[in-house]
Amino acid sequence: MNLIQMWGYCAEGKHRLLVYEYMENGSLAQNLSSNTLDWSKRYNIALGTARVLAYLHEECLEWILHCDIKPQNILLDANYQPKVADFGLSKLLKRGNKLSNSSISMIRGTR
Repeated sequence: MNLIQMWGYCAEGKHRLLVYEYMENGSLAQNLSSNTLDWSKRYNIALGTARVLAYLHEECLEWILHCDIKPQNILLDANYQPKVADFGLSKLLKRGNKLSNSSISMIRGTR
């Protein structure tokens, strides 16, 4: 699955620390203007990102809306496989709820 793995955390007093898997090739934003991403890699990154969003929206017990998909939040491993990260703005929605388009359009991410 193309989701970043959290390996651990630490909470001590006011200090908080999350430990995630290391992504050797940084973010998609850091790589977009470089020559390291040929069209095949770009296609695979787009496909992997689309698959994880489909999983979050369709296959999870509750809908998970990431709300902040952008190149900075798509991290690339050693093989340029994408991992979606930064779920700080994500929303959980129960499957049975009827939502109007206006309530979903109010959910916004960052730039």
